[in-house]
Amino acid sequence: MASELVASTRLGAVTTITLNRAEALNALTRELRSALRSELETALGDRSVRAVVLTGAGRAFSVGQDLQEMRRFQDAGEDMERLVTDEYMPIFRILRQSPKPIVAALNGPAVGGGMSLALACDIRLATAKATLVAGFVKVALSPDTGASFLLARSVGLAKALELCLTGDALSPEDAKSLGLVRAVLADPEAVLAAAQDLAASLASGPRLALQEIRQVLYHAAEAPWEAAVAAELAAQIRLGASTDHPEAVRAFLEKRPPRFE
Repeated sequence: MASELVASTRLGAVTTITLNRAEALNALTRELRSALRSELETALGDRSVRAVVLTGAGRAFSVGQDLQEMRRFQDAGEDMERLVTDEYMPIFRILRQSPKPIVAALNGPAVGGGMSLALACDIRLATAKATLVAGFVKVALSPDTGASFLLARSVGLAKALELCLTGDALSPEDAKSLGLVRAVLADPEAVLAAAQDLAASLASGPRLALQEIRQVLYHAAEAPWEAAVAAELAAQIRLGASTDHPEAVRAFLEKRPPRFE
């Protein structure tokens, strides 16, 4: 069942992972969450994969938690803490701690937990119909899986409060003006192609530097200034001792493309 719910394709050093419940707007079920976690672990654990694209099939990126499943969980007395801690958070930790760039191709709306997935990726591209919706308030819940953290730091407290308290949709054009989306394209095919091209460009870059950049910037968003500066220094020391840095310098001086190991 996992292979039906999440599709994975490989092109060069880029793996594209597609949420594949198009008929349900890629609503997140227990089986889909398990399959997504497995595909992410496989892709990020493969040294020959240098970047990942995350997208959805059909008309939506993901509308978040499947509410029919949630109703069954409620009737069965399932524990909300266990659901978030055991099924959602491992996926977001994988995304947050990824050593490789992750690009989201937003083919349609990203709602609730789907918005959280989109925000947890490093760079987002969107279609003209790909709204971002912090819809938690619509089901009498607050943001979880890091959505409050990521949203407040990405758009500021005032805008994050507006979006979360109202549950209003953020248009892709507004998301672009706020820096949440890199580009808005006409259709899902164009968005996926652009995301894969971007991922391929990142995949050709210095792997260790990209890994350190991700970690330094995420650390900077979370840590006090002194701790952020210390993390930057540690990263520079590690990268300065690598083979990629002197190769990049030589390539620049010799006016040729660098050859990263």
